[in-house]
Amino acid sequence: MRDFLLSLGAASWVLPAMLLWPMVAALPVRLLGRDVSRDVEGAEAPSGGPDARSLTLAALVIEGVLGLILWIIYDADARGWQARVDLPWIPDIGAAFSVGVDGLSVAMTVLTALLLPLALLGSWTNVRVRTPAFGALALMLTSGLIGIFVSLDLLLFYLAWELMLIPLYFLIGIWGTGSSMRASLRYVLFTLVGSLLMLVAIMALWNLGGGLSFHVDHLIALDLTQRAQLLMFAAFFTAFAVKSALVPFHTWLPDAQGSAPTFAAVALGLKVGTYAILRFAIPLFPAAASHPTVRTSILVLSVIAIVYGALLAMSQRDAKRLVSYSSISHLGFIMLGAFALTQQSVQGAVMIMVNHGITTSALFLLIGMLQDRRGSTDMESFGGLARVMPMFSAVFTLAVLSTMGLPGTNGFVGEFLVLIGTYAERPTLAIIATTGVIFAAVYGLRALQRLLFLKLDDQNLGLTDLSGRERAVMAVFAIAMLWIGFAPQSILRRSDIASRAVVEAARFGPNAAAGSAKLSATP
Repeated sequence: MRDFLLSLGAASWVLPAMLLWPMVAALPVRLLGRDVSRDVEGAEAPSGGPDARSLTLAALVIEGVLGLILWIIYDADARGWQARVDLPWIPDIGAAFSVGVDGLSVAMTVLTALLLPLALLGSWTNVRVRTPAFGALALMLTSGLIGIFVSLDLLLFYLAWELMLIPLYFLIGIWGTGSSMRASLRYVLFTLVGSLLMLVAIMALWNLGGGLSFHVDHLIALDLTQRAQLLMFAAFFTAFAVKSALVPFHTWLPDAQGSAPTFAAVALGLKVGTYAILRFAIPLFPAAASHPTVRTSILVLSVIAIVYGALLAMSQRDAKRLVSYSSISHLGFIMLGAFALTQQSVQGAVMIMVNHGITTSALFLLIGMLQDRRGSTDMESFGGLARVMPMFSAVFTLAVLSTMGLPGTNGFVGEFLVLIGTYAERPTLAIIATTGVIFAAVYGLRALQRLLFLKLDDQNLGLTDLSGRERAVMAVFAIAMLWIGFAPQSILRRSDIASRAVVEAARFGPNAAAGSAKLSATP
């Protein structure tokens, strides 16, 4: 199959197609798609035209097929960028349409392409008004996410970074619940501040490179002073830490995910910020990333995020906010692995990014299904669901066990690698971080008890179990959680070379060694 796809030239068109196809499809979805309901009360929409949700799903399924093609043609044993395409864009300033993947980005790219159609199908009844606009924004969001993972030109990356922001603002503000406008505005304000800092650093880096190119390979080779690296690393790291919701920049995430429609909550769970740290912040500024004070500070913040996020998750009544705070805790593990700067810890960080996207998405979809049935995500409103929703209860239990890092599930592999990799460098921090696994068991088992095994409320007697559509979607997630738990080698093998490259760049690269000696040039 791989040879056949390569004979069709897939390596030269799959990434441009993945990036541009959702944007192209957004226009017919918006113009030709039919709404489901006229209003929130559910009045039937005028007839004529295909259901906008079906058009959106068809476009996302095509995106998923392109993602599978990318996974098949990727050569795990090859170094450097694969499926790379370089086209002129703005030659006067050295900007190019340059896309490619390596072991860090291929798993996240394919995960995004496969996850979003499942998210839409699993939340089919979650949005029933203004669905043509919803579908168009969902497709634009897809292009932004793919662009973040495949862009090799920093200007193209920045445009994709902002393209993700705009659709999410409208998706949360228009189709969200509760204080959705406030949550979407906080998300935008937090993210914009970091994005503007990053833009200034990008322009400074481009200027130091002679204004010749925005390509990451060109910029990594620049001879930067330690002071220049520290200043620009601070700007990049702030932007990525805010988007990742690292403590103390985390306060926007529970509100945004708690108010967002299910599809947007799933998209917010994708770890674009931590990916960008591994892809850009550490390789571009290795002397800053490995600076003892900077590195120790980030590692300490990571451990604080692990413990603090888990403790806050333990105190939540709302199921969405519980998952959101558990996400902050898992983010701490990713950051810990990234800045422990060992091959095992970085590879573990990549595994957690992938596994978190799977497990957290499954939980948000399951909670969204409850919300569609009952109109609430307050765990006190439920109890005894195992009696009336056995299939839901089985999948929900598996997803919670994965969040806890139970051996045999996908959640175990990444955390184990991060902890053993960190222990080799910072044993005290690794031991403290291990308490996050214990706290995860506490909030996870308490959530299971509250939702599934307490007294069944009379109002929940009529709740229906998963439909055929919902069972099909959740079966995919269940298979993924168990498959990666028992056979993680397909992801580990693909990420091995790229993970080593990140560590080597930070520890032994020429810029890492030379940065401390020169203090003359600044941005």
